[in-house]
Amino acid sequence: MEHKSNENISAALKLLEDAAKQKKDELKTALSDKYTNLRSLIIETDSSLMQLLGNAKDHALESADHIKEAGIEKVHEIAHDVDGSVHQNPWPYIAGAAVVGTLLGVLLRRSAK
Repeated sequence: MEHKSNENISAALKLLEDAAKQKKDELKTALSDKYTNLRSLIIETDSSLMQLLGNAKDHALESADHIKEAGIEKVHEIAHDVDGSVHQNPWPYIAGAAVVGTLLGVLLRRSAK
C-alpha cells in the first residue's frame, strides 16, 4: 500500500512539474511579447522625437534667417538716414568728430606719460 501511495505522490509531483513547465513557457512567451511591444513603442517614440527635433531645428533656422534679414535691412535704413542727415547739415558731425578726436588725443597723451 505504501508503494502505491509513493507512486501517487510521484505522479502528482510529475503532474505539478509539467504544469509548472507549461506555465513557465507561457510566462516567457507573454514577457517576450510585452518586451517586443515595448521595444517597438520606444522605436516609434524615438523616430517621432527625431522628426519633432528636426522640425524645431528647421523652424529655428528660418527664424534666425528672418531676424538676420530684418537686422540688415534696419542697419541699411539707419545708414541711409545718417548719410542724408550728414549731407543736409554736416557741421554738427564735424564738430562732434573734432571733440572726440581731441578727447582721444588727451587720453592717449596722459597714458603715454
